[in-house]
Amino acid sequence: MEMEGNHFELTPAYGRNPKTAKEVKALWNEGKDFQGDYQLGFKYCSKGDFPKGKSILLRYKNNEGVTVVKT
Repeated sequence: MEMEGNHFELTPAYGRNPKTAKEVKALWNEGKDFQGDYQLGFKYCSKGDFPKGKSILLRYKNNEGVTVVKT
């Protein structure tokens, strides 16, 4: 998977809809799948797909909320 950018915005996959930043971060840390943004061709990805030094924006609460994690 191409990782040209330093910032990516991901949405929980498979109908998951975490309500809080804490819940979405738990999904991330558990290695659950997220749908990538346009830079990733909207492919599914997880924590293990990203090298160190990337900022990941995780969407939650019907995509209304956003929180940031660093790899």
